[in-house]
Amino acid sequence: MTEAGAGAKWPPDHWQEHSFPHMDHAHAFYVIDHGRAEFELPSVMLMHEFPGIKRNLVPLVDTLSQDFRVVVPSILGRDGDPKGLQSLKQICVRREVHVMARHAVSADVGWLRDFADEHVARRRNDPYGVIGMCFSGNFALALAVDPRVAAAVMAQPAIPVWPCALGLSRKDRETLNDRIDLRVHGYRYRRDCMSPAAKLAAAQRLLGGERMQTFPLSGSEGRKHSTLTGPSASGEAMAGVRSFLRERLVAAP
Repeated sequence: MTEAGAGAKWPPDHWQEHSFPHMDHAHAFYVIDHGRAEFELPSVMLMHEFPGIKRNLVPLVDTLSQDFRVVVPSILGRDGDPKGLQSLKQICVRREVHVMARHAVSADVGWLRDFADEHVARRRNDPYGVIGMCFSGNFALALAVDPRVAAAVMAQPAIPVWPCALGLSRKDRETLNDRIDLRVHGYRYRRDCMSPAAKLAAAQRLLGGERMQTFPLSGSEGRKHSTLTGPSASGEAMAGVRSFLRERLVAAP
């Protein structure tokens, strides 16, 4: 374990750290299941915001891990203490996140699909959920081409930067059109200029109103961005995400 932030230990005690080798990278990831028996809980993959995994992700993980086995892959930055400039350089050097291209799929989606199969779905047919936030918001939709994804959450999706762009290939769009059992929830603050309303609207046009619901949030203190983490986190959004995932993933008694 390494020290991160202001003398804080990273990772937290209840986060199990692992490594996922893929091509020329080894990606760290974390599993939070509080020692539950294998396959006791359904899995949810939580993808962090820019610039990386920060300590403000811990309260969201604590909330979700009451009902789910939470898996957090490290996509960018130094875990626990990411720096914006370093993460931006990482994007530019690795070119794994397509920021400008309207329809190009980020290379990160490729390894995340393989990762989800091995460590989230665990190569089983059990349903699982995905959550993307900010720069990873559109990843949730790209990963939902997997028929095992029963629930996807797009929280304040911010890239590609074109307002209506979703970062999906034509094949992805066709697959999502055929996924009649998929359900998606989208969240953003009404005045959020980083996550344009047109992006969630485009996703809803693709899937239809029955399969995707959007939840615009009202921020009382200026323009807020993060709906699920940090000081701007919405209790309404966190409760809504937890309820949605429980409805879709937790079997009725």
